[in-house]
Amino acid sequence: MVFWPVVNLRLTVRLFYEKTIMKTLFKLIPSLLITILIAIFWINDFMGFLIVVMFFWIVIPVFILALYFIIKALPLSNTSQKIIAGWGIFNLLFFISFFIYNAIVQSCSVDTMAKHYEKNGKEMDELVQYVDKALDDSATIVLEFEHGKASIFHVATKSETKLSQHWNKKAESKKDSLMNVVGLTHSEFEHIRAGLKKIGCIGISMSASQPEICVDLFFRRVGMGMYSYKLHYMPLTQDEKDLYMEEVEYIPYSEKVIFQYGGGAFGSQSFPNVEKEAFLSKHKPW
Repeated sequence: MVFWPVVNLRLTVRLFYEKTIMKTLFKLIPSLLITILIAIFWINDFMGFLIVVMFFWIVIPVFILALYFIIKALPLSNTSQKIIAGWGIFNLLFFISFFIYNAIVQSCSVDTMAKHYEKNGKEMDELVQYVDKALDDSATIVLEFEHGKASIFHVATKSETKLSQHWNKKAESKKDSLMNVVGLTHSEFEHIRAGLKKIGCIGISMSASQPEICVDLFFRRVGMGMYSYKLHYMPLTQDEKDLYMEEVEYIPYSEKVIFQYGGGAFGSQSFPNVEKEAFLSKHKPW
């Protein structure tokens, strides 16, 4: 009987801590969900946006609850409050990091393209030569990667007049059979993937029957728009020069390199912010 008060005290303390831990975990659930959502934005910002739009009736209350628990924890008078507030600060920094990174990656300009080509032009040519040798004679390929996986994989053989088009999940899931169509081995496919990453590009479009005419290297997507390099391995004709000077989707850099902007199915096909005139006023392509 002497030890009963001690045992009872220990039991009370244990129950108190267990209750405190459970309350803390409950209050951390909204912050944890926000962390997961931000992580999804890091992996695929479109998917994150889609989740917010489709489940806004869940997302909004979660944000409100998380903010409420963080404000209540601001006195920081105990470990539980410090954990809740600390997680809130982590989420804020996590989101700011994503915003800064996304602002850098999801932006582009003619000057950015010029500097990037000046730095990676030699490696771009080396990759083009490699793909030309790897493809079967007269095969055509349009290959783009997103987050390390094939997001576009269009192919055609010499006897085919139209590309066999494959997007997103089909591009990745059918890549083995598509590689066989154009004569790529697994090691060659991986070399192309690694080569594009090395030169800071996301895709390539090439016809092995005429690689000297024009090869497209996809540089960067910004929203629905695509910035690309058109590489010519034969001198441009005067008609081609006139076309590239006149059409708003092109900005000539040299007789070999043309910058191209495609706004997608619904966007403007001209370079944003009317950059063509400004760039050509200080840079003469020929």
